[in-house]
Amino acid sequence: MSRGIRRIFQFIYLSSLAFCLVGVLAGAGCSKKDLVERPVSEKRWTCDKQADDAMQRQDYEAGILFHQRFLEKEPGNGLALYHLGYAYGQTGNHVKEVSYYEEAIAHGFGQDTIFFNLGMAYGELNQIEESIRAFKKALDINPHSADNHYGLAIAYQISAADKLAEKEFLKALEIDQAHLDARIHLSLLYADMGELQKAGEQLRRILEIDPTHTRAREFLERIEKE
Repeated sequence: MSRGIRRIFQFIYLSSLAFCLVGVLAGAGCSKKDLVERPVSEKRWTCDKQADDAMQRQDYEAGILFHQRFLEKEPGNGLALYHLGYAYGQTGNHVKEVSYYEEAIAHGFGQDTIFFNLGMAYGELNQIEESIRAFKKALDINPHSADNHYGLAIAYQISAADKLAEKEFLKALEIDQAHLDARIHLSLLYADMGELQKAGEQLRRILEIDPTHTRAREFLERIEKE
């Protein structure tokens, strides 16, 4: 594979990962009702309304403050700890994000979503073995989640475990054929492996689903010139 393809891989990979963090993790905010009603353990937690409202309007600094105040009264509230970790992640403080996720887990908050977010946060810290561990735990809890397979694939991709990454990307796409992040990363993986025909196939499939997908179009144009 040429150095040009490698450069385009790095650019698209980083921008796509950032998009994933903003888009996918946004589903785990404080306002999500199922985080309260479907905990794995027997515990039932509720969060502070003022803290929830701050998260809903994406005022993460206020969300951090209100969650911290709430946790002074309920230090073992796993849901609030999870939300606090998420808020820190949205401000770019992934060390504290990981710390609060791990604390929430220690207090019994055990949904697959927290392990997915934990895996992404460890990835941001370049702690790839820990990232893989977290994604595997998410899959233990919910093996039917395309996002969980996608997250594990990303971690394998970063660690250059190409075949394992390919396997997980394909599992994600078996579950959700329209998972465009999985397809774009799979195309990048194939390009990195020198399999440009397979990369092109994935990119064309993306454009069938979303003709406005600029990254896929630009990458396809680039590899067709190789």
